[in-house]
Amino acid sequence: MNGPYVMLAPIQLKAGLGEEALIEASDAFQARFAGRQQGILKRLLLRATDGSYADLVFFASKDAADRVVEAEKTSEACLDYFKIMEIPEDASPDMGVLSFEHVKTYE
Repeated sequence: MNGPYVMLAPIQLKAGLGEEALIEASDAFQARFAGRQQGILKRLLLRATDGSYADLVFFASKDAADRVVEAEKTSEACLDYFKIMEIPEDASPDMGVLSFEHVKTYE
């Protein structure tokens, strides 16, 4: 089915960093990378009730998401954003990112 493709990326901040540092890094990431990528419809920075964070990105399609993920691999702006995050040694290659395909819209 056609429709948006969504990715939810959990964020664990490095020790000593707070929400202000996250917002600053996220704003820079948006300006230098995400905001320039064709196919990104919207991006939300989220805080869970337990104080953890996530980046929720809406893409026009799975193909658009795949292109952006590929571009992230060589982006200095992405590396700068990821520097504030704690990456567990046993993290999977997908870093715990969840991906969702559109099934149905209710309005």
